[in-house]
Amino acid sequence: MTPVMTNPRPSSAARATPTPGLREAPAQGGFSFIEVLMAMSVLVVGSVSVLGLFSIGVNRMVDRRVEARLAEVRPEIDSILQARVDLARPGDLPKGVTREDPILLSRRGYGLSVLWRSNPFQQAPGYLAHAELLFRGKPVRRLIIPIRRSYVYLKELEGGGGKKPN
Repeated sequence: MTPVMTNPRPSSAARATPTPGLREAPAQGGFSFIEVLMAMSVLVVGSVSVLGLFSIGVNRMVDRRVEARLAEVRPEIDSILQARVDLARPGDLPKGVTREDPILLSRRGYGLSVLWRSNPFQQAPGYLAHAELLFRGKPVRRLIIPIRRSYVYLKELEGGGGKKPN
């Protein structure tokens, strides 16, 4: 017995006659390739801009943290620099401090390196401290601080005992 081959697809005449009680489904249109590419490009541009905002936000957060730490240690930095100026011999620049051997600050992990220059813009002799705030040996903020010898030190040099007259 030989198997009989049946055509799984109905003939065109059978397809043309509608089945009673069923409506013909409307033709469904899909998205074209160009529409999908345009949608993906809009999505990529939006994603990249959001990622850019994240990086800006992280940088600003780090800057604010450094500013907060600088506000904590600034009085200490000012007193250290003033002491260096007052202890230097008149006419000499105070001793500089390198990154490799920084002045350690009270805040853990923070240090200070200083390069001194004379300040040509002040009427009284003074210095410019080109200081770098270091965190774990890496510079996080550069400061230029003008410093003059303290009044008490100048009076001691003149032999006045360091007391300010009333």
